[in-house]
Amino acid sequence: MADENSESDESKLSILRKRVRSLFSSIERNFTTLYQEDEDYVRLSLPISKAEEMAVDKLENYIANHKINVYMREGEKEDIPCINEIYHKSWIASKLPMKNVTEELFLEIFEDPDTRFLIAEMDSQDVGFILVEFNKLNREIGLISGLGVLPKYQGKGLGKYLALEAWNFFKDKGIKELRCEVYEKNEVAISFIKSLGFEEYGSSEGIYTLK
Repeated sequence: MADENSESDESKLSILRKRVRSLFSSIERNFTTLYQEDEDYVRLSLPISKAEEMAVDKLENYIANHKINVYMREGEKEDIPCINEIYHKSWIASKLPMKNVTEELFLEIFEDPDTRFLIAEMDSQDVGFILVEFNKLNREIGLISGLGVLPKYQGKGLGKYLALEAWNFFKDKGIKELRCEVYEKNEVAISFIKSLGFEEYGSSEGIYTLK
């Protein structure tokens, strides 16, 4: 029975990984061929023991010195159309490879019990989100799986606000390690994540991806 449960968890993990990657790191040449799972990504991790000292202090100091009027909340089902819009607009502006996904796929990810969308609101509208989740095979690992900000609001530090909100989400849930995976040509994201203390590592098990 234990082996059957393990196989089931592995299967669910693989399915969700492909769905999330199809959103945030598609490097396919067309929309019908999935890329190789470990192709062209930089995998990064940060132990919680170092997170408070390095990442959180840096984020909190930045926010203290660059205050903007941002309201953070956890996404609800009715937010899916807006999340979908933010995703498409942010990826078109980034000029990174993307896939023309649908609200239905976002809804599938939303309905997984291990995933959460955290939303940033400014000027009475939703302008950014970060997707966080628990590793299905090890719930002591928190995954930062995707990030999107409307082009008009990029460059205002919203990524740092969203990253700190992700930390606050995981802080009281027994997480011992944060992980993410970044498309290798997204040098801006890689530089930002490494500046928070994340380091590269070799295994991709249980890791999805961050824009």
